[in-house]
Amino acid sequence: MTKLALLVLLVTSSTFMPSYAGEIVYSIIVHSRASTILTPYERTIKLSATQALRLDVTNYYETIIAYYNLAYNTMLHNKLKDSARYTGIMLTLLLKAKAYSEDVGLQLLSILDKLNWSSIRIYDDSPEKLISYWLSYESNSLEDLAYTYASIALSLLEKLPLDSFVRILHTPPLSEVYLISLALIVITSAYFVVKRVSVESGGVEYEGYR
Repeated sequence: MTKLALLVLLVTSSTFMPSYAGEIVYSIIVHSRASTILTPYERTIKLSATQALRLDVTNYYETIIAYYNLAYNTMLHNKLKDSARYTGIMLTLLLKAKAYSEDVGLQLLSILDKLNWSSIRIYDDSPEKLISYWLSYESNSLEDLAYTYASIALSLLEKLPLDSFVRILHTPPLSEVYLISLALIVITSAYFVVKRVSVESGGVEYEGYR
């Protein structure tokens, strides 16, 4: 095997091995309202999360906001695989901002597996405020960290354009089909209303005034 072939093999192997971060991020998504949209891209999510661990970030706030906006805009335009990738990166960077390591990741994953997800609080604050809070937050324990991470992550996912109708209106080919269908429905309805009125009025005899 040549050196180049070996290098390609090593890179490919490392790329396709999900990390604990990938498992954590996917677990969060599974328990969110975004699950029906994003879980079909499980492999993309886990791989993007794994690759995000190698990102060299100097400003976590600006970088996380940037990836959140990318996730939002791509979902809005029904580019769901791209949105899954950006979401995986965004949620991983939240972990990296707290000096995440894979040793800690194994413990966090274990805690999340036992978490009562119905008890997680969802905040209605803006993404900017949620991310600022997370970056300034100091945990008392890994359990506290896991709970708060789940709360912030789920709150961010809740703000993505999850409504399929909203996404249709912002996706050119789909929005055009929708508008044409709507116009046809209106025209057809108007036609039958006019026809019915015509039929009913035709059977009425009017007497003139004397």
